[in-house]
This record gives sequence, C-alpha cells and structure tokens, in this order.
Amino acid sequence: MRPTHSNIARRRREEAFTMVEIAICLAVVAFALVAIVGVLPTGLQVQKDNREETIINGDGAYLMEAIRSGTDRLGLLSNSVYFVSVGFKNGKRDYFANENGNFDGQRLLGLLGTPKSANENGVSNVVAWVHAINGTASDLDPVARDVAFRYQLVAEVLPFVSFPPSLTNRLGTNELRRLGKLQAGLHEVRLTMRWPLFKDNTSNPLAARVGTKRRTFRALVGGSQIFYPTNFATRQQMVYYFQPSTY
Repeated sequence: MRPTHSNIARRRREEAFTMVEIAICLAVVAFALVAIVGVLPTGLQVQKDNREETIINGDGAYLMEAIRSGTDRLGLLSNSVYFVSVGFKNGKRDYFANENGNFDGQRLLGLLGTPKSANENGVSNVVAWVHAINGTASDLDPVARDVAFRYQLVAEVLPFVSFPPSLTNRLGTNELRRLGKLQAGLHEVRLTMRWPLFKDNTSNPLAARVGTKRRTFRALVGGSQIFYPTNFATRQQMVYYFQPSTY
C-alpha cells in the first residue's frame, strides 16, 4: 500500500523538534557558553603570569651571571635598561635616563655592582627600570616598548660576613687576618625583581607604581672588586667590577 500525502506530512510532523525542545537546547548551550566565557579570563591571566615568571627567571639568571663575570656578553643591557636610580643612605638619589641610547651595557654593569656602603652617606642600592631582556621580538621593538612587559630591578652588593663578632672576638691575630682576607674576597649579590609596573612609560619612569609580585635572586661571588671613575650617561660615576681573588 502506497503512503498517501497526509501520512507523509503527519510522519514529518512527528519526527520534527518542538519549540520546547529547541528552547531547552538553546538554554543548555547558553549555560555552557557562559561557563566557558567565565573561565576564559582566568586562563588568560594564568598564561600571562606564567609568561612573566618565565621572563623574570631568564632575566634574573642573565643579570646575575653578567654581574659575576662583569661582561654583558650578548650586549642586551644598553637597550633593555631605560632608567637607573642610585640611592644613598641619607635619602638622596641620583637619576640616569637612557636618552638616545646613551647607556653603555658594560658601564651599566659596573653601576649595578656598586657595593652597599657602611658609611651613613654611602650608597644603599641601585634601582633599574628594565624592559624584558628575554621577551619576544615585539617587546624589543622601540615603537611597542611603552606597552611591553617591564619590571623594576633592585641590585644590592653586600660584603659576606661568615662569623658573628661574638665568635671572632676569641680568635687570634693570625686567624683574624685569615678571616678578613676570606671575607674580603666574598660578596653577596642580591637582585630583587619587582613587577608589574603601572602608569609607567619610558619618558616618566618615576611615575610608575610597582605591583606586589617580586622575586629575589642571591649568589655568593668570589673575588674582590676593582673600581674606577668613568663617564656614565654624560656624568662622572664610580663603577665596580668583580675580579678573581688572589688569596
């Protein structure tokens, strides 16, 4: 028996979705999309944090090795550091701006290696505003640098004290001389990276507000320091470099 036209139309109506079923499907899809969109910012933030951590770890290792060896092997610091501040214990600070590429990476390392002074008017630390050294090619583009990832670097070089005075007071003259030579050939280098920087641009770095993220790299450097005055950013400045100990 051949199906009639009315039977075919009735079967099609029975096999189709109803408006209620379509509405339920749309509600399920909308609920899933809302959940996905809600998770997306969290995923982007995690990816951003991981990228920043990777950059900080790479830059910290490079800067530490550069200060220990006294050599900017890849020649990256002159273009990455755009502002430097030398702080003194009396509250004063000297500022150096990298205008028209007047920063020399080798001399900049000597400035970052300035030891913390015991004098009340001596140097306390050196602070540098840095573009990501290990960033992407777009981060290194001068046109895009105002929106690229930047951080603040606080460099401190302290003499290494191996024994407290309560123990050294009991040592003899020869032991004290030997201990003094040992401590003169050891320094602790402390690099504190602070990020992110808000309301910051290369033309006005002092307006930056530093975020709450930070990481500190520490290392003991063997050898004494040599120092001499040199011309840094059109001004006379003392620079310090590590050299192997002779003891």
